[in-house]
Amino acid sequence: MVTIFWVGIFVSLFLFLIRPFSIEGEWADLAIASAGFGAVTVVFGWIFEFSTRYIFRLRMDGPSWTLGKWMLTSVLLIVWIAFGNYLFVNWLMDWHAMGYFSFLRMVGYTSLIGIFPVVLSGILIQLRETQKNEKSASDISEHLRAVREGSKDRVVVLESENGQQLELQISDILYVEAMQNYVTVWYLNNGDLVKEIIRSTLTATERQFRSTPIIRCHRSYLVNVDRIEQVGGNAQGLRLQLVGASDLEVPVSRSFIPKVRAVLG
Repeated sequence: MVTIFWVGIFVSLFLFLIRPFSIEGEWADLAIASAGFGAVTVVFGWIFEFSTRYIFRLRMDGPSWTLGKWMLTSVLLIVWIAFGNYLFVNWLMDWHAMGYFSFLRMVGYTSLIGIFPVVLSGILIQLRETQKNEKSASDISEHLRAVREGSKDRVVVLESENGQQLELQISDILYVEAMQNYVTVWYLNNGDLVKEIIRSTLTATERQFRSTPIIRCHRSYLVNVDRIEQVGGNAQGLRLQLVGASDLEVPVSRSFIPKVRAVLG
């Protein structure tokens, strides 16, 4: 809400100094119009913020909050503020500016001015997410340890839907990748990186790795956490480099970061 307040200040100063869209004229004094549009931005922005968070209970800081959802919310906010500006202009003009096209024009004006704080907000969100995930990557990297002795010699037998079986040592498996109705198992064979494709879903394969260090880190990936060598972070999540496959990276989506952190201690 503090951010919305400063956006309102920006709108007032921008309109007063730049004077776009014939804001200065007989219909309103420049100072009153500039201050009024800034006040509308703050009040309607606060109403929007309160409604989305406490009435519709929309979480804007969790792993499920995606770029697409942020863009949709930004568009709705701009249209809502444009509606407030539309009412403000009509109040100043004794309700002589009513009409569908007048509202569309106001949406266009509001969008042209609102694009600046919206883009800046998006950049700041991306920077904050990048810093947070880089911090997570740094914390995880500090707690990486060697292959657990308990799983070093364990063997798992992966069974496919067509009866195919793949017998591997847990310590040799690096990661598993989903490919529609198949999964690709990447593992080490005498130090060489090889892959085996079996007909199965990632969910079914994940169940066969229960009680092992191989966990889900992405909707399309399982990873052997004992094979993690280095962790990097960006705005979308983490990237894992594995022992024996330094030229490959396994993604960790934001929703699975807490799980990976917990497994690594």
